[in-house]
Amino acid sequence: MPATEFSDLEPTPSRSKPELAAALSGVVIYTSANGFMTGGLGVAGRTLGLTDIEVGLILGLGAFIGVVAAPAWGYASEIWSRRKLMLLAVPMVVLGPAVMAIVTEQFLLLSAAVSGFVLGAARLIQAVFGAALIPVAQGYVADLTKPSHRVRGMGGLSAAISFGTLSGSVLLWLTGQLGVALGFAAISVFGLFACLMVLAYLPTALPRPALPRRETTLPLADIWPYLVITFVGFTCYTTVPPIFALRLMDRFGMDGGTAAAQTGMVLTVGVLAVCIAQVLIAVWGFKRPRAMLRAGSTGIFTGLAMLLFASDVLAMCLSMTVIGFAVGFLAPAVLGAISLLGGRGAQGKIGGINMAARGLGSALGPVLGTTLYQINPDAPILGSLALVTIVFILTFISRDARVLSP
Repeated sequence: MPATEFSDLEPTPSRSKPELAAALSGVVIYTSANGFMTGGLGVAGRTLGLTDIEVGLILGLGAFIGVVAAPAWGYASEIWSRRKLMLLAVPMVVLGPAVMAIVTEQFLLLSAAVSGFVLGAARLIQAVFGAALIPVAQGYVADLTKPSHRVRGMGGLSAAISFGTLSGSVLLWLTGQLGVALGFAAISVFGLFACLMVLAYLPTALPRPALPRRETTLPLADIWPYLVITFVGFTCYTTVPPIFALRLMDRFGMDGGTAAAQTGMVLTVGVLAVCIAQVLIAVWGFKRPRAMLRAGSTGIFTGLAMLLFASDVLAMCLSMTVIGFAVGFLAPAVLGAISLLGGRGAQGKIGGINMAARGLGSALGPVLGTTLYQINPDAPILGSLALVTIVFILTFISRDARVLSP
């Protein structure tokens, strides 16, 4: 077996912090674009003449490509230079929002069909290369944290993911009245700074000798319940947000710009709650993934029930606060558990396969949400309630990873 790249670094402030910041910068840009598109592309689609289902397909197909790309990137991160992967992926992730800014601003007179095709292509580019960023970052976090602090470290990675989503939601809130093209352009500009950070601060790691097979094998028999939790959880989480703007326009009579801005505010509140929960996890050092999953799924169920009966934007914000805080416990718990159950040479592979499960859920969620919305405006929320119940049940058959943590 050939030598592979290994970030043989000590977790000291002088070395690890700049490198982790550079590795996580691409994750932030990728997730901020996803967060902005979740609420903003529906409004842009109606302006360009696309149907709600077509917008859902653009969002869903983009996420689905991660199902194929993420495992491949994960395996590549254990063999090739992680720095080179980042230098390739981050600029391509920036390209997607830049193209969307041009199309949604209607600088070019395009038909609805052509606009939909270009938006779909831009989304695919952003998604296929973005699928590399989380597995690579997860590998860095695993290298720089001890097993006893692994859940805390993955809480930091999850916080970076959530911060990116929060940034996208804030952009949607701030730019909704001015046009979503401005938000896409802003993401592209911030992405250029991420490219510079990767170029300046992310060094090429040193090679390492071949590891024992047990350290490089993907432990599917141990981690599959957590992968299913990721899939079901992200299906649940992405089913409802794409219909927020539609719900505000159809049920509360808001115009497109107001609905986009209010949707951005609701999503911002929810993701802010996610960030707060994950910062607390990173600070307090939780070590019981299954307990975190059970608490989180119970909280999501409660928040969704509140959302079902929400009669105004304030009630929606309160519901998303509960949901967001509960969601904040799920991702670090899953990432920490599967990382502890895998060897040193399998961290990228584990991150890739988990990213695939995440992408599959994120692909199904928007399509499921917009399709159910055509049947009944409450159907997406009811479907999410059923899905989060499945997550709770799965926690009783998953292996408890905390026994591996001293």
